[in-house]
Amino acid sequence: MVGGARDEVIPGHRYDGIKEYDNPMPGWWVWTFVLCVVFAAYYVLGIYIFDTVDTYGEDLAQAQAELTDIREAYLAANPVFEADAASLAEVIANEEMILAGAVHYASYCAACHGGAGEGLIGPNLTDAYWLHGGDPVDAFRVITEGVVEKGMTPWGGVLTPEQRAETVAYIYGALQGTDPPDAKAPEGDLVERESGPPAEATD
Repeated sequence: MVGGARDEVIPGHRYDGIKEYDNPMPGWWVWTFVLCVVFAAYYVLGIYIFDTVDTYGEDLAQAQAELTDIREAYLAANPVFEADAASLAEVIANEEMILAGAVHYASYCAACHGGAGEGLIGPNLTDAYWLHGGDPVDAFRVITEGVVEKGMTPWGGVLTPEQRAETVAYIYGALQGTDPPDAKAPEGDLVERESGPPAEATD
């Protein structure tokens, strides 16, 4: 006996000196096979007769519904910033957002527009002349989409909408109207904005 099994050679099963023994399959293997057969029967009957097992399409629809619920809950808790004149006016009036925008500006904008907004490769951001519209909404669009033909990188895939709005806040709330040394000559069209402090932020 080997491993508790009887070494009974099956008559006629000899090949090149190799003998085949008639030993039973291990018990765990037999029961695994039986369970697989039982499960297969349950699965087929559950889908086609008793409707107790969800089909692939039903599972997929349920998973997609759950993902939609998760996405909607996330958006409700973390609303995406909508850039329009009113929302950008609030951001420009918010000192904390201006300070946050200073960090983004130093990281992504200063290399082309100068640390003080005086203009280097890119135009001067401290005067009232603009190449692509002087409204904050225009500035948000340019930051988002870039101006590829003039070397302006689109930052929409790098900065979140909130970060882009904070950058706009820094440009209009801290740089505009300053007179840094060695400022680049005006470029583009003169855009006159309303005088007076920006609109106050609301809760």
